[in-house]
Amino acid sequence: MSNFSDTLDRKIMPAMSKLSENKIIKSIQYGAMATMPLSLGVALIAIISNLPIAPWLNWLNATGIDLHMQATLKVTLESLGLYMTFIIGYYHAQQRSAVGITGGIMSLAAYLILMPHTISSEVGVVSGIDFDFLGANGIFGGMILALIISGLYAFMNKKGIVVKLPSSVPSKVAESMSPTFIAILIFTGVFLARVGLSFTAYENYFNMINTIIGTPILNLGANPTSAVIFMVLSSACWFFGIHPNVILSMFIPVLMTTGTANVNAFMSGEAMPYFAFTGAMMFYAFGGTGNTIGLSLMMPFVAKSERYKTLGKLNFGPALFNINEPLIFGLPVMLNPLFFVPLIGSSLVNGLMGITLYNLGFFNALNPTISLPWVMPVVVGHFIRIGLLGAVAALSIVLVDSLIYYPFFKKADKLALAEEQAEAAELEMKKQKEVVLQPAN
Repeated sequence: MSNFSDTLDRKIMPAMSKLSENKIIKSIQYGAMATMPLSLGVALIAIISNLPIAPWLNWLNATGIDLHMQATLKVTLESLGLYMTFIIGYYHAQQRSAVGITGGIMSLAAYLILMPHTISSEVGVVSGIDFDFLGANGIFGGMILALIISGLYAFMNKKGIVVKLPSSVPSKVAESMSPTFIAILIFTGVFLARVGLSFTAYENYFNMINTIIGTPILNLGANPTSAVIFMVLSSACWFFGIHPNVILSMFIPVLMTTGTANVNAFMSGEAMPYFAFTGAMMFYAFGGTGNTIGLSLMMPFVAKSERYKTLGKLNFGPALFNINEPLIFGLPVMLNPLFFVPLIGSSLVNGLMGITLYNLGFFNALNPTISLPWVMPVVVGHFIRIGLLGAVAALSIVLVDSLIYYPFFKKADKLALAEEQAEAAELEMKKQKEVVLQPAN
């Protein structure tokens, strides 16, 4: 373990430190971290609205409370793309010495302009904005758009393409009026992009981004190898801030086909045709995509820095129910080079262990007709679907994932602790200087 830590210090950390100082990466990280209050704030509502207790769900539905819960989740967890677009645009403009609020508001406006403003339904086409593009299907597109729009604004602002106002004009008024020419150029370009894309097969910007990402997934097929590739790609997407639902939505035809075929065969007393594929997928997203359950359960007990101790305690409950946005955006895992290896490695290991345990007969008792909500704790869920062997296998995976994340988290915690100690020392020095400079009575 010490040799591995030394390798991290000497070879990997210098490159990671340089990468983490990149203005684009810092902007995306800040934007993601700023959404933490949303994911943590509604975690309890997400859990209780998906509890697998029929009388409870029936009561929520009968009283109409379920509608209010879903509305709350839609404008928070399911609209992260909206918030991240504004915040990333804000920080990116700031990073490039421009006015942050202007970069953020232009990015948000461009995001909404490029979004479809009609929804097809059974009663026809109605005016409205599809929440899919505010959340999972809009995060990656929003990130790219925020960086482009705020970058263009900062570039043109630096070149002096602004409205010149006399010094007598209040600074806040000048800040809001000076980028008028820039705004005209940017929004004209966004308008033309919207019109141009409407004549393509993509129809809109977000479909274009999601199709380019997802098309390769459609050809993977339904075999154990494709399952492992899917798991690794999902985690890779999470690292770059792309919600894994983008990949999942492209893989749904495969999942639906295999799932339906397995259920039909099981009900007929026949061998399940895609049992091996299901076995490989058995340990997908333990604690959320990236298999962060081990990291979440470890943090409160292993962390020495106050930052990670606090985050570990806050995320402990949501992690049990497979909610890992607080970790992805708050640690952050996203675009944090230190966590790329465990994020990808845990998915690869989980997929290979799923294939191995399938071949050893651990999943022979699997009942494919049992459908559980995504918030079901992994060990409990595997016990219900497979039995004792399933629970033992799930617990083993949690321990393995913890070991994979451990050295990388220890390194991150060490850096955070050093940063906290440096800040504390600096604060103490300031206090001592104030005491020395204070005049004697």
